[in-house]
Amino acid sequence: MTVTPHTPPAKRRRLASSAAAAIPEDILVTEVLARIPVRSLLRFRSVCRSWRAAIDGADPRFVRRHIELSRGWAPPCVLDVPCEPRLEDHWGEARSKEMEFRRIRHGGDAAVDAELMLALVSPANRFTAVTDPVHCDGLVLVPTASGELFVCNPATREVLALPPGSPSVMRGRAVAFGFDPSSNTYKAARVFYRRLEVVEGEGVMECDVGHEVFTLGAAASSWEPTDDPPYYVVAQIRPICTRGAFYWTAVVGRAGDPRPTELLRFCLRDETFALAAEGLIGDRDTLTELGGRLCCAHARTATGVDIWLADDDGPSTEWSMAHRIELLRPVVHSVLPLAADGDELLLSVDRRVLYKYSAASKAVREVVDMQRVPDLYYGARPPLPLRLVHHAVPYVESLVSITRRNY
Repeated sequence: MTVTPHTPPAKRRRLASSAAAAIPEDILVTEVLARIPVRSLLRFRSVCRSWRAAIDGADPRFVRRHIELSRGWAPPCVLDVPCEPRLEDHWGEARSKEMEFRRIRHGGDAAVDAELMLALVSPANRFTAVTDPVHCDGLVLVPTASGELFVCNPATREVLALPPGSPSVMRGRAVAFGFDPSSNTYKAARVFYRRLEVVEGEGVMECDVGHEVFTLGAAASSWEPTDDPPYYVVAQIRPICTRGAFYWTAVVGRAGDPRPTELLRFCLRDETFALAAEGLIGDRDTLTELGGRLCCAHARTATGVDIWLADDDGPSTEWSMAHRIELLRPVVHSVLPLAADGDELLLSVDRRVLYKYSAASKAVREVVDMQRVPDLYYGARPPLPLRLVHHAVPYVESLVSITRRNY
């Protein structure tokens, strides 16, 4: 019997159940349901109890399988988190009632697909300027300039405000976020400054830096202290999590020059710090994960960017240059590699424009101006202000829950 839009819901469920009965349950879940977008899966929860249990995270294998298959979807997705910039006097902070999460896709042609996945509304203008969101397995950690931290799954529309961490003499510093394979949990980490001062007459900076970790879904919903970092951590470059470790930029010794130069590795398994690379990081460089490997985009010149990849399987971190790119115009702030699609790299430049770089032809082309993406809503929403900053992160949708251990 053919199912039409006029088929009663009860009959639809009976027909779906009879069709599913011909397919083994394990194949139906792991090979069919796991390939379906989250929005559809949330509607399918009412079909039967076994589907509801899998979709709600009772089977961790299904959640992981869905993530693995979502990573293979083409073209790769980007999540854009636009926000008001900080005020001109740099002491104030822009405040907004909304925090938006917009998914952007760009295929091989000129077509661009944009979707507003979630808009969080605060009646009290609670949201301050966003500082470098971090993505992992469909979850997005959003730090704000005021020091508040929010974790969101835009696909399931689940949001969690993390509790305050230890007091710090500097607010709004970068926060690391990622998956810890040794404990099968998602963790956030933050550095905080107990003391930070400039020694008069010597031109050097002295500080007392702490480090703490928060585990999502843990019984104890609080930040747990770790050993202090051995060096002065410079949080102006977004830290990254890959292969069971957080990577922070740091200055070895007394920080007379506060620009980052070293890479500090925090192992999540044994919670120890180690120096991963010396003299590699510059103040206009960015860190990210690319193809499961630690990646550094090094600003060689005003228009030249070198993409370095790390191999840290051994006792030390070995780096190799994967791409040397010449952009179409000078870089004002930074270049952030977002995703690899075949022989092409998707890059976010100056928190506004998305570029694609072809490794085969060495050509660079502009594909999306995120400032113009509101036009793709076809009048459904008013245009966003042109002064917005656009934080782009690589994105894959998932069913991972923020408040439950279902990993």
